[in-house]
Amino acid sequence: MARLLYRIGVWSFRARWFVIVAWLLILGALGGSAFAFEKGYNDVFAIEGTQAEKATDLLARNFPDQKSPLDSTGVTIAFKAPPGEKLTAPQNSAAVDEVVEYIEKNLEGLTDTQRFGNPVTLSPQLQKYVIEAATEQGFPEENARLDAQNLALLSADDTIGYTTFSFDVPLPADVSDDQRETVAVAMDLGRAAGLEVEAGGPGYGDPIVIEETSEIIGLAVAAIILIFTFGSLVAAGMPLLIAVMSVALGSLAVTLATAWVPLNNITPVLAVMLGLAVGVDYALFILFRYREELKRYPPEEAVGMAVGTAGSAVVFAGLTVIVALVALAVANILFLTYMGLAAALTVLIAVTVSLTMLPAVLGVLGDRAFKGRIPWIENRRKPAVTMGQRWVTLVHRFPGVVIAVVIFLLGALTAPGLNLHLSLPSDGQSPYETTQRKQAELLYEGFGPGADAQFLVVADAHQVDPEAAVLAPVVAAQEADHNPSTGPFDRSAAAAFASYLHVIQKFSVNQDVKHIQIVEVSDDGKAAQMLLTSARSNIDPATNELINALRDQESEITKSTGITTGITGLVPVQQDVVNRLADAMPLYLLIVVGLAIVLLLIIFRSVVVPLIAGLGFLLSVGAAFGVTVLFWQEGLWGLVGTPAPIIAFMPIFLIGVCFGLAMDYQVFIVSAMREHYSHSAEGEDSPYNRNDASVIFGFTHSARVVTAAALIMIAVFAAFIGQPLPFIKIFGFGLGAGVLFDAFLIRMAFVPAAMFICGRATWWMPAWLDKILPHLDVEGTSLESGQDTKKAARVDL
Repeated sequence: MARLLYRIGVWSFRARWFVIVAWLLILGALGGSAFAFEKGYNDVFAIEGTQAEKATDLLARNFPDQKSPLDSTGVTIAFKAPPGEKLTAPQNSAAVDEVVEYIEKNLEGLTDTQRFGNPVTLSPQLQKYVIEAATEQGFPEENARLDAQNLALLSADDTIGYTTFSFDVPLPADVSDDQRETVAVAMDLGRAAGLEVEAGGPGYGDPIVIEETSEIIGLAVAAIILIFTFGSLVAAGMPLLIAVMSVALGSLAVTLATAWVPLNNITPVLAVMLGLAVGVDYALFILFRYREELKRYPPEEAVGMAVGTAGSAVVFAGLTVIVALVALAVANILFLTYMGLAAALTVLIAVTVSLTMLPAVLGVLGDRAFKGRIPWIENRRKPAVTMGQRWVTLVHRFPGVVIAVVIFLLGALTAPGLNLHLSLPSDGQSPYETTQRKQAELLYEGFGPGADAQFLVVADAHQVDPEAAVLAPVVAAQEADHNPSTGPFDRSAAAAFASYLHVIQKFSVNQDVKHIQIVEVSDDGKAAQMLLTSARSNIDPATNELINALRDQESEITKSTGITTGITGLVPVQQDVVNRLADAMPLYLLIVVGLAIVLLLIIFRSVVVPLIAGLGFLLSVGAAFGVTVLFWQEGLWGLVGTPAPIIAFMPIFLIGVCFGLAMDYQVFIVSAMREHYSHSAEGEDSPYNRNDASVIFGFTHSARVVTAAALIMIAVFAAFIGQPLPFIKIFGFGLGAGVLFDAFLIRMAFVPAAMFICGRATWWMPAWLDKILPHLDVEGTSLESGQDTKKAARVDL
């Protein structure tokens, strides 16, 4: 590996203009292709193969003209009368009329208007219709009135009402700014008349907006850190150049991919975030090693040595990140798989650009690579003993204490993570100041917490068993009431109707079911839609438990009646996503940790080092979860404006990325230790044994650059907290916390302390395992011998 990368580095240095022009041509080709063929991003986060999706297919087969709940573009507008007044007051009802009439006259593409109108007048009309229709079908009047009450558009005290409609577009992402503006103007008319008027629903969500300031802030902070690291403006600019090139290539490649696969809006943001962080860090490690090698070799050979040694660490560090991102596919969620692949591609590009374009740029700059020196930084007195050396020798004196403190601290920070509550975005979790959140709060106040937790139950009775014992009483009652003059008694149709009542009876006994009723029957009478309203809000954990309980009952219903049922709607779909992700978490952890341990076994020829690395990762990622829950879910110190459950797919993505980045630092720090261990012998002139001397030397040699790299990553991730999108905010925070804990508590404290305690056993590996694992020269041992260096230097270019 080291020899191959040495040759790549030397070749790139010599063929500098060819390499640079080639990358620029690739950039131009990707840009042109992306512009010509891209199909844009969407905001769809549905998953395949879930019970909710199967229920949606059942709905489509029996009600082909009805839009899928997953594609709903519905809007709900809520009204509240001024304090002490009711919406039924003439002036308030007139204000509601003004809002409704403005929408009717000015909104293009208005559809699903059965429940659109002034709730003061429309609600009684709908309730009357429901009662009459239900009693005509044979339902008791008491049940019919309960059904009508559940569909009321006006609260019991007449203070809050709502109305609904849909935009006539395929998906929420297709709703135009003009359509949203029309609704906003209409709401202002009602507000001007003294009403509270708020809107929400899938069709009135805020468009996904990505602020470019995050990248600018991240790069600015990175530039400052790099200037302090190198004391040179030119040197500080090179990692930034590599990172920007990597992100540009990755972003354009991901955009071009939309021509073939559907990608959501968050995908490129995550790719940019990771591309910036690793792009700067990987170039930083190679450039830092290049500066060290210049003390021993001329520029061309120094580049080869830097790419052969630090570049090897970059390759394996990048590989661990890529493995963690690609392994997201085990969750079997297509949009998450695409997000992981897009981010992995950007990381791969960052590795490749760092290994080739950076040497080429160094070749162009020549001896100007470290020009633009900052005198007061460059000329500052360098201490005989660095801070890193002081720290690692302190750890050497008290390794047990260091381990105990790290475990206690990170363990304490992990504890809040046990209360992790996952969900997907909804109006009830939007920031307090948004109209979507205010609309949800009005509905909760007027109609109870289950106002945003309604499920659609689909019953397909084409295979109903007319002789089913549980249906017999209702079938017999229908047969007794049958008028022979209308034709022969249809026992199958009677059994279908009886099965719907059976579903209602079975589901309604669940504790958190507020109400369930039939809202539509198919033309052939063999399928029905039922509206089930939960007594809890959609983000309440009890709602997920209710969905699971209902689905457990479905198999019993099918067995006893022969019909097929399914539960769908926005809330069940979201809960399926949450459950799928939670179920995939253990397998995902096993895969990424297992593969990384194998990689570390190959790299370091040690059993202990990978185990220390894996244990350290679990500690740091647990603490990252804990502080994320503390601030973003529990609202510690009020620093987060709107605490809410954590976005469901954030944990698995956080685990993957944090693990990959943690292995970055593990490879960079421990490879320096392994390099010294490989080149040293027991009994050399040192107060320490071979293992301890290698740990101290490797840590001292790499501490400064790893500190700079970690600070840059933290800065890049923290900059994304300023994004308006909640997932990006939380993800940036969680990644920043994860890197902070892993770099400074695990890799710079726990790992060296554990290696001191393990002593010579740190580098132990069974002979049989050493034989079957491939040997890769990551430390550059063959290069240091000089023979391969000279041979590689004579490569005919």
